[in-house]
Amino acid sequence: MGKDRAEKIREFILTSVAQHPSDLVEVVERKFGVTRTTVHRHINTLINNEKLIKTGAKRGARYYLAGALNKELVFKIVEHPEEHKVWDDSLSSTFKGIDKGVEDICYYGFGEIFNNAVDHSEGKKIKVDVGVDAEKIELTITDDGIGVFRKIQEYLNLEDIRESVLHLIKGKFTTAPDYHSGEGIFFSSRAFDVFTIYSNGLLYVRDNSQDDWFIEDRENSKGKGTIVTMEIMKNSKRDLQDIFDHYQNPETKAFDKTHILVQFSKLGDERFVSRSQAKRILKGIEKFNHVILDFKGISAVGQAFV
Repeated sequence: MGKDRAEKIREFILTSVAQHPSDLVEVVERKFGVTRTTVHRHINTLINNEKLIKTGAKRGARYYLAGALNKELVFKIVEHPEEHKVWDDSLSSTFKGIDKGVEDICYYGFGEIFNNAVDHSEGKKIKVDVGVDAEKIELTITDDGIGVFRKIQEYLNLEDIRESVLHLIKGKFTTAPDYHSGEGIFFSSRAFDVFTIYSNGLLYVRDNSQDDWFIEDRENSKGKGTIVTMEIMKNSKRDLQDIFDHYQNPETKAFDKTHILVQFSKLGDERFVSRSQAKRILKGIEKFNHVILDFKGISAVGQAFV
């Protein structure tokens, strides 16, 4: 194949990949009348020259420009993708020129949530979406598994799935204590400007820019899986170490402080009057030396609850 033709094929690949991340090989085959082997040879050359990024394998392969800021990556859980390799190979280029404090938060949050999906979701695939505009960065990690709130409900044998949110956000909760500390979601939800978990018909939102937390019912058309979205402004002054320090013992650096929004223990139209409600809040807090019970939005509680 002539040098000029090879260059034309590679140039076409680079200009077409954004519109055809999953069917790039077929598009190039049709355009130039060449074999799949030839197309793959050109693609591999571009990957080796760090102009293209590939994720997945065989029919699940997807391709992206190495310098593209907005990306959609898909990984098979059975292949045990490693978060640091995914970051280095596919995401690190997005953060060139970004403030290091913002990059540190994105790296931490991505790693924690990606690993949670790999280890706990019981799904088959993980999708990573990265959106970057002039003002903010948005990371979204989606799996097709059982759903985080359903998994917690089954693990703790809870009657109401909404109670799962309460236990998850306390910190130090995990369904696999031999492998995870249960700190990832706690710190990630406090590091970003906005952090959301959408699963099993529930949406949990922690908006740190407005100091607002809430849960709402949100019908999930697919009925399964978990979607975690993390947003941070490019000019954010948030500091990951400051967030760690706020909840850690200053001497041992152990995670020993939590902040619980009491309102999240309410199920349905309940009032805060019973011992059983209080027990929901107290479950697991023996793991902490310092506990802040936040009664924001609650005007009265019953004696038994106290």
